[in-house]
Amino acid sequence: KTFQNPLDYPVTVQFIIVHAERNNKRFAGVFADRNGKGVFIMEIKRICQSQWNDVKNIYMEAFPKSERKPFFFLKRAVQKGKSEIWVASQSDVVAGFIVLIPYHDMVLVEYLAVSNQIRSKGTGSKILGEICRQYDDKRILLLIEKIDETANNLEQRIARKRFYLKNGFESSGVLMQGVSGDMEILCHGGSISGDEFIAVQTYALGRILFGLSKTKVIAETDIKK
Repeated sequence: KTFQNPLDYPVTVQFIIVHAERNNKRFAGVFADRNGKGVFIMEIKRICQSQWNDVKNIYMEAFPKSERKPFFFLKRAVQKGKSEIWVASQSDVVAGFIVLIPYHDMVLVEYLAVSNQIRSKGTGSKILGEICRQYDDKRILLLIEKIDETANNLEQRIARKRFYLKNGFESSGVLMQGVSGDMEILCHGGSISGDEFIAVQTYALGRILFGLSKTKVIAETDIKK
């Protein structure tokens, strides 16, 4: 059944995907939820000019300085077509964003962040779900901190991995080491080798920055999907 207007229906409508061409860009996802106080509409599409400042504010609050690239690097990469930023918005208010780097048949998730004021509404899951639909013919990759029983933020690491597993990602069996410590690669849509990840990371950072990152494969296990 086609829903003409989610306000006309008393039940919760969790996912409405609208297929439409907008300014020659790929379609955007529109989500509607009834939360007991009415219906809110969340739209996910590529960043527009008016959203850059809001995305920057969320970026600065969500990531520590040691994990952030200079923001103009992100903006320049989008302008050059090397990366993409998709933004989730509700009533024209930016709720979160994701930074992607497409490379051959892979897409690297570089950053995913949700506004502190919007959390607990499933925004992160909606963003990931939309990206997985947009790129259902590609492997989607991301890095998380390795689960380490001695880490000070062990609970945070476990919660982060649980979140991605819940949203359809799986362990690749590949562990990396770099300036940020030991990391695990998660993937969606197929497996990945350590050499493939090195290739996409080199493309993402550029050869000079990649060399400075001291990234290398420290373990690789063949995980049967």
